[in-house]
Amino acid sequence: MSKWLASVQSLEEAQVLLPVLPDILDMKDPSKGALGALSLETVTEIVALINTRCQTSATIGDLPMQADVISDAMVKMARSGVDYVKIGLFPDSNLNICIRELKKTVKTLGTPVISVLFADKSPDLEIVSLLKESGFKGVMVDTAIKNGQSLLDHWSIQQLSSFVNTVREKSMLCGLAGSLKIADIKPLQTLNADYLGFRSVLCDKQQRTQRLQLELVEKVQQAMD
Repeated sequence: MSKWLASVQSLEEAQVLLPVLPDILDMKDPSKGALGALSLETVTEIVALINTRCQTSATIGDLPMQADVISDAMVKMARSGVDYVKIGLFPDSNLNICIRELKKTVKTLGTPVISVLFADKSPDLEIVSLLKESGFKGVMVDTAIKNGQSLLDHWSIQQLSSFVNTVREKSMLCGLAGSLKIADIKPLQTLNADYLGFRSVLCDKQQRTQRLQLELVEKVQQAMD
């Protein structure tokens, strides 16, 4: 059965979630892009608040595919004490080289690294083998352009099933996210991804930059159960 991830954008939102903690509490700033980063100070405060009651993850921002830039951001974010550091892999002619150059940092970081691909950017799933070789713990698929279209508007259940199987064949964690709705939960659970990730459906007016609402979080938790 798939577990679930909820993204928060502040310490205040993390406090709201305390009565209904997800399996992974994710931290990002949705006003700064698909994987906008919160400050190291804020992430550290949230990790301390959660105090191991659930796992935590944090994004490092929508960064250029330059290994030195990404490595520096990963090392800094890992200092917060999160369980996972998440990095977005955007289309770039330098992408494969970048991943290979990240290998040393990923393998010596001490904090598992999750890579995020984007369904609306037509990723090549052959990259999963390279990610495994480079030490990444898992692979998620998300949407880069936040315009109300969900993951299922870009990839069919068959495509998502292929993605999940490709990742799990490499014994890596697999996650699905991208403006997921409650109605998406049941069909996506049949794919047996490790995690389903949520943000917009948890927020007022289903707008990812709006404030998270406890009653909406409870609805998602009930649907997951």
